[in-house]
Amino acid sequence: MIIDSRQSRWAAGTAIAAVLSMAVYAVYAILSPNGPSGGSAAGLIFASLGTGIVVFECLLGLRKRYPAAPFGRVQTWLRAHTWLGLLSFLLILMHSGFHWGRGLAAAIMWIFAVVVASGIFGIALQNYLPRRMTELVTRETIFEEIPTVVEGLRYEADERVEFVTAGLGLEEPPEFLRAGGTKRYYDPDQKKSAAEKVRAVVTRRKASPQIELEATHREAFRAHYLQEMRPYLDAHPAALALRLFASADAVAAYFEHLRTIMPVAAHVVLGDLADIVEERRQLMVQRRLHLWMHGWLLGHVPLSFALLVLTALHAVLSLRY
Repeated sequence: MIIDSRQSRWAAGTAIAAVLSMAVYAVYAILSPNGPSGGSAAGLIFASLGTGIVVFECLLGLRKRYPAAPFGRVQTWLRAHTWLGLLSFLLILMHSGFHWGRGLAAAIMWIFAVVVASGIFGIALQNYLPRRMTELVTRETIFEEIPTVVEGLRYEADERVEFVTAGLGLEEPPEFLRAGGTKRYYDPDQKKSAAEKVRAVVTRRKASPQIELEATHREAFRAHYLQEMRPYLDAHPAALALRLFASADAVAAYFEHLRTIMPVAAHVVLGDLADIVEERRQLMVQRRLHLWMHGWLLGHVPLSFALLVLTALHAVLSLRY
């Protein structure tokens, strides 16, 4: 959730509720002969309010699963989740008289504190990482499509290199979806004719180099590609390739070096390969930032439900004993 001016009303409302709650707590604490107690009427009211908010917080996942349900906008739920979550922690602290407690009560407080802290951390990531991604990733794609895009880049790079080296001796790739989709043929003869033309071009490219270089340069080009570039275009790049293309400057320096040792005839292909490798690097950055932006939920969500279960257990034990 992005924190912007639209959050001001929620922030103000939460602040007012917090101040009023603290004022009530102060009066309650002063008038209590033995000090604040979680089992007192005021303590139970604070506990009920805080627990009610925790239950509401845990319903957010269900609300997201049914976005068209007539229970308020998902964005409204997200804002309430953020600000009321902070308020609930304060209410539970007032229920306990600002004591951490022991045993189950202490475990609940620690889990609650971690849930709140992870939530704040997640919001900070969601406000920082999208801007950072815009700066670092100029060729962003749909996250779920990254494996398909990487596969396409690898096959495209193979094609470019084969113009210089001829066939690389690699396994023939299956048909994959390129940008722009797949062309549909309603006439079987037309489809067959198009496929034959593609096969003819591929056969010619694999049979002999389309760009003439000396044998030594051609073999050096092949070695650089197979040993350094292509491992980086894999779904899981090798460690050496990751170090070699660790940054945009590293990619630029690598291909600038190749341009100095390769004939001018190969420079167009090198330029295409530089673009492909840089796009692969940006997709890795996008994937890493995406995992950071959403990975915190792997801890936040299970702990939230654990908090709810332990809170219910704590309530049962407290009322029974």
